[in-house]
Formats: sequence, C-alpha cells, structure tokens
Amino acid sequence: MYINSTLDRTAPRFRPTSLGLMNANIFVEFKNKYPQYRNIPDEKLKEIIYEYNGKMWEAAIDCRDGVELPEGLGNVFIGSCKTPVKINRDHQTSEKLGTTVQNRNLATDGYLAKIFYTNHKTKYRFRNRNLWMFKGDRKFTNRVSSVYKEEWPKYIVVEDYRKISSFFTNLRKKEYIKKLIDANKVDASYNEFDLD
Repeated sequence: MYINSTLDRTAPRFRPTSLGLMNANIFVEFKNKYPQYRNIPDEKLKEIIYEYNGKMWEAAIDCRDGVELPEGLGNVFIGSCKTPVKINRDHQTSEKLGTTVQNRNLATDGYLAKIFYTNHKTKYRFRNRNLWMFKGDRKFTNRVSSVYKEEWPKYIVVEDYRKISSFFTNLRKKEYIKKLIDANKVDASYNEFDLD
C-alpha cells in the first residue's frame, strides 16, 4: 500500500544517511597515533581541520594550476568547461515564466566552472586510488561560483576528450625545466667570444 507523504504528515520520511569523516572514533584514533595531541579537545581539532581545508581551497581558487594535496593524495584545480550539449535549465526564471529557459552563462562567455580532482599521476601510488573521489563542500563550491564570474579567463579550459592527469604531467615538466634553467643561469656580462 502506497501512502502519499504529502497527505499524511505523520508518515515516515526518507532521510539519507550522512557519512562524515570527523566523528568521535577518528579523533580517538588520531590521539592514539599522536599522543602529544591528547590534551587538545575534539572541537579545537575540528576548527584546525576546517581552517586548513579553507586555506587549501582558497589556494586552489587563487592559483591557476591548482594545489597538490598533502601525503600525495592528488591534485585539485578549477577548470573551465564549455556548456554541455544538454539543456542547462535556469530553474528560477523557468518557474517565473512557465516555460523552459536555458542558462546561457553570458557573464562567462558560455563557460562553466568545474572543480577537478585527480590522483592518476601522483608520485606514490596508494591502495584503491581508483575508488577515491573528491566532493567540495558548500562553502568551497559557492566561493568558486562567485569568484569564477569575475575571473573566468584565468582558468584552464578543459576539453571533453583530454585527460586531466596530462595537465599535471606537463606542469611538472615545465617546473623541472625552469628549475634546470635557473640552476644553470649564466652571468649576463659573460661573452664566450671574448678571449681576453
């Protein structure tokens, strides 16, 4: 028998289970592994984690090439993508007008901001790396949205057919070459044809 929950206000509701990493068990494990932090309360540890994550996503927004996560867990960066072929519906305007209205993203020349995560080309491989994923929290995604409207030309345009890991391979090569050039710089006054 089907009960319409809009009619019966006492009917059971579906609430998806929320999976969170920061629970009491994780702090107990952390304090057992690092006994020098045993006196720090759990709330203070949560504040430290949120502060660190905030600085990390601010760096990902500010830096065009993104950030490398600690412990070799991968890279996060903001990229520009072309508007998808399917209809990108503007829900608020569509509801107001009673017809489907497409969101054209005119402020960003038709591009969308996406948060990319890859661990394909990390220095050290780790177990089950293919199963890892990244989901930005609400503050991060809202901040990306607000900044992208103003600074959209500075972000890398990602084509549909290109692998994300190739961006980081090319970036590492450029950094290595720049490091070699800086290490082998020659004095500007040096003249190899001057024999005196």
